[in-house]
Amino acid sequence: MKVAIYCRVSTKDQTLEQQTDTCVKFCELKNWDDYQIFTEIKSSTKERPVLIDVFKKARRGSFDCVVVFRLDRAWRSSRQFIMDFDSLSSRGVQVISVMEGLDPTTPIGKAMMTILVALAELERANISEATKQRMQALKNLGKHVGRPKGSADKKKRSKSGYYGNQNRSKKGTLKNRH
Repeated sequence: MKVAIYCRVSTKDQTLEQQTDTCVKFCELKNWDDYQIFTEIKSSTKERPVLIDVFKKARRGSFDCVVVFRLDRAWRSSRQFIMDFDSLSSRGVQVISVMEGLDPTTPIGKAMMTILVALAELERANISEATKQRMQALKNLGKHVGRPKGSADKKKRSKSGYYGNQNRSKKGTLKNRH
């Protein structure tokens, strides 16, 4: 079986080692020795170029299975999960989450995976709302929100965050990494 292992962390301060090691051990226990590891450092939920590439390759038949450490490492939107899952499974590609240990080929397994992704989506929305409320509370108290005035750091940052954008040109397209 040809397997794509996808692992993601949100910031450069985090490490991918635990995720990759766990997924590789899972594949080895299943005697799946034909695997390729794909990693990404990306906090945004909108664009994940490595994940998109993995799914494209899987749809073209390069992989029989996509293994993720946890569902929320790949999906934070239940709608996107259902679309990706259906697209991959219709082409015979399995989607396996190592930590959740659910069988997506059964109706209950697929339902549980969808529920877990919906909970991840809710968690993300709650964190975003709490952050906005904290920032507004600081503003209401007259506190400065953002970079310190006179900061030497003058880099322009996009609304989607800083860490995922180093490989982007000014137009927002991916720079060639080769």
